[in-house]
Amino acid sequence: MSITVIYSREKTDLLFSLTKNQFLLVCVFFSAFIMATIWLIQDHYQGQFNAFKVDAMLKKEVEKDKYLYLIKVQTDEKLQILTQKISQLQAQLQQLNALGSRVIEKSDLPKKEFDFSVQPKNDRLQTIDIQASAFLPLLNKIEKLDVDLKNKKNQLTFLEIALDKHHVINQLYISGRPVKGSGSWLSSPFGLRKDPFSGKFRSHKGVDVAGFMGMPIIATAAGVVSYSGHRSGYGKMVEINHGKGFVTRYAHAQSVSVKVGDVVKKGQQVALMGSTGRSTGPHVHYEVLKRDKRINPNYYLRRQNNEKKSAK
Repeated sequence: MSITVIYSREKTDLLFSLTKNQFLLVCVFFSAFIMATIWLIQDHYQGQFNAFKVDAMLKKEVEKDKYLYLIKVQTDEKLQILTQKISQLQAQLQQLNALGSRVIEKSDLPKKEFDFSVQPKNDRLQTIDIQASAFLPLLNKIEKLDVDLKNKKNQLTFLEIALDKHHVINQLYISGRPVKGSGSWLSSPFGLRKDPFSGKFRSHKGVDVAGFMGMPIIATAAGVVSYSGHRSGYGKMVEINHGKGFVTRYAHAQSVSVKVGDVVKKGQQVALMGSTGRSTGPHVHYEVLKRDKRINPNYYLRRQNNEKKSAK
């Protein structure tokens, strides 16, 4: 088999013949050339595509790194805030403990019921190590401190109520001498005594506490002034109603410091010691009445303010 190829151009003719094998060989080489060309073109564009893909991945990684860095910065800031919050909570807790302990020490309430000496188990943070993994422990610590603070606040609330109740009871608790300061003495007891004017034995319905002219006379319990003025035999006198049938009287005063209807506190000045009325010298005639009946004031003179008995 023979193949003749004629190529004609501008009066030039090219004639050559190919055998079958030669033709096949030319076809093979031509096919190989075409395939190589296609592969090179494909490889070129594939390389560009891969480069674009790699570039896109790199950009994505950079964006991811930026995002992670931003998250870390925000996390660090939040951890810093949380750590500062813990320090503030611990400081508040310590202040509450100190305040509660001081109040308990100054009162006579049972210390076992209001124990402010217990400190939180977790020690205060000495250094701040910002780690993302620290979030959970910090949140747990804040939650625990918040619970401790609520417990301490509840304790202080109950303590305040107890102190208020104790204060009210103590205010209404008739006790102590009806004079302020030193230099006074019991000059005449309750009961049968020799009258200084007649010389005869007569019942003395109160006690006389002598002192110096102008010595402050004070209320032995809180109450409302029910009488203030001059009364026959008593001279200038103040009478205080303490409720539940209890009344105290302070007689022979030089002057009175309160008027009817005034609310007075325990220990408040109500008059000045004098010698008005049926009196032989400066003193206060002190009476305690229970349901309009005079009773011996000696018991009330001796007992202390911090007793836990009822004033009545």
